[in-house]
Amino acid sequence: MKTPSPVLVALARRYERSLAGRTGAARRDVLVLLEDLLAEAGCREGEKRAVAERQLQDAEFAGLLQRDPVHRRDQANIHQIRFSPANEAGLYAAIGRDSPAQLRGTLAAQFAAATAAEVPPRWREAWRSWCERMSAAAWAGQSVAPFDRNASASNLRLLELLPRLLAWEGESLVRFASCVLCGDSKLLEAQSTMDRDGEFAGQLRGKLGRLLEDITGGQLRTLDDLGIVPNPRSVLVHGPLRLQTEGGWLDFGHLLGAYRLAQEDIQRASQVATTARRCLTVENETSFHELAKLRGGELLVQTSYPGSATLALIGRLPTTLEFWHFGDSDEAGFEILRVLREKSQRDIQPLHMERGRMPFEQESLGRPSRSTWPFYG
Repeated sequence: MKTPSPVLVALARRYERSLAGRTGAARRDVLVLLEDLLAEAGCREGEKRAVAERQLQDAEFAGLLQRDPVHRRDQANIHQIRFSPANEAGLYAAIGRDSPAQLRGTLAAQFAAATAAEVPPRWREAWRSWCERMSAAAWAGQSVAPFDRNASASNLRLLELLPRLLAWEGESLVRFASCVLCGDSKLLEAQSTMDRDGEFAGQLRGKLGRLLEDITGGQLRTLDDLGIVPNPRSVLVHGPLRLQTEGGWLDFGHLLGAYRLAQEDIQRASQVATTARRCLTVENETSFHELAKLRGGELLVQTSYPGSATLALIGRLPTTLEFWHFGDSDEAGFEILRVLREKSQRDIQPLHMERGRMPFEQESLGRPSRSTWPFYG
């Protein structure tokens, strides 16, 4: 195969960076100073320059470009190269590469073909509309993130996975769902990446969340919303708590150690009661267990950013309870407190948390110095 002209390849790169090259919408000529073009092609001096100038002259004779002289009376002294978007197909044929228009068309075709995928009736119209919107964006050279700008195997894999996700039913741990959907138990986890051949660079779980939100108009935002969860939906608790079920009251207050409640059991209970005066959420599990050893009569709930089971429990607790949160005294700790307040709609007060405290970790307070509230003197 003939080696393409370096100076024409450099011209193609310049064109690809232009509005016309990126979108196909502009019609203005692309102008490049000759010296800049030769420098980009690595052909500014000696024999390489002579060859490059002859190749530009040949390309002008072929109607691919125009060489503009410094002055119309000095035709031998070329100042700049003028390239018209109308000559895009010819230029890329000359260098043996797909043109930007061809690449945009191939990418648009990937999204258009995906409209035929089987999705549940609930999402069928949303899926078709999204595919058409993405196809139009690809044709126009607009962003198709988090997809690649070229029609890659990674794009195809992602477009095949999304309909399967929309059709997912029931609740399963992420590794099981990943194995069923992708043939790889680790692929859907938060930090998962594929190998260099392939496929799915970056944090796939986050990408899928953004795409699901876009497709469904915000009705689905995460894999958790589909029932694909990293851990069972449960909450770690200690202290006086009773749940009334069909079989009667379950009294967890008799347990000396911490216990874990499933979200399903919390939601199925007809009543949730406690003799505690306060509910204290604790960010770090290590501190939670130290406080649980004291058996101080408070209802302790271990949580950082609250999951659905934590919120389900807090939502069922009596409104007469005081709500407090014991977390790290750093920005993340106060952000957890903010999210807890926002999502639970409870007036939750900070306990032993001070902005600017060093060190930040709640464990830095050491073992509790008191067996009862507020545990630290």
